[in-house]
Amino acid sequence: MNVKGVLSVVLCFIFTINADFVEDYCWRDYDGVIPSDAFKAGIDRDGKPIYIGQVLFEDKLIPGKIHHDSNDIHIEFHKARVLNETIKILCTSHPEHFKWIATSTNDVLDVGKNHHLFEGGFEKRVTTYIGRTKSFDELTVGKVICWETYCIPLSTVEQGQYHTHGKFEILSYGPNGKAETITSETLRKSTETPTPLEPVGPVEESFVVTRRSVSPGWYVFLVIGTAILIVAVIILVRRC
Repeated sequence: MNVKGVLSVVLCFIFTINADFVEDYCWRDYDGVIPSDAFKAGIDRDGKPIYIGQVLFEDKLIPGKIHHDSNDIHIEFHKARVLNETIKILCTSHPEHFKWIATSTNDVLDVGKNHHLFEGGFEKRVTTYIGRTKSFDELTVGKVICWETYCIPLSTVEQGQYHTHGKFEILSYGPNGKAETITSETLRKSTETPTPLEPVGPVEESFVVTRRSVSPGWYVFLVIGTAILIVAVIILVRRC
């Protein structure tokens, strides 16, 4: 095998390894059209889905809610705000990998010790999680802000004002899970039991690759195999 052939094998091998680490969710640009694989996180008073959005605001990524058939995102940042630019919407081909865990403001950090809580935004010196709760006849979505030692209550936006909630569900991410359908029954029980997200239909034009579970032994094999291929390339290059 010549040098080009070996390099091709190495590159293919590396791309195969990298594929194992690509998340099976993404943030898509939102222009008012709900993607087919958009993440259904709640339900409004009319029975329509509520989605998780994210917007760039004052050099921060603020999560909020997007209503069905709406161009806007509703966020809380010192007050209730409605924005319609630089919006992204959370999408996934595997909603069963996400679950909602019932908790309270004082227990979020403890929940985070046993679960991978999903970070839905970015602000300096804090961590931004996604929460949901029943409010104004909606299963609504908002943000939970945490510092290293404490958190503040879930904040949501309804009827043009922001509201805080001491008890809520917080979004977690993991490779194992069983999907549910969000219904009025889910709305009624939203603060009683942890529930996963609603499954979505077939994904169209999705650029997301599913994360695969890889055993530790397989990782060792990958590392050793990559090292051998690199050494082989070096030897062949020196012979040329």
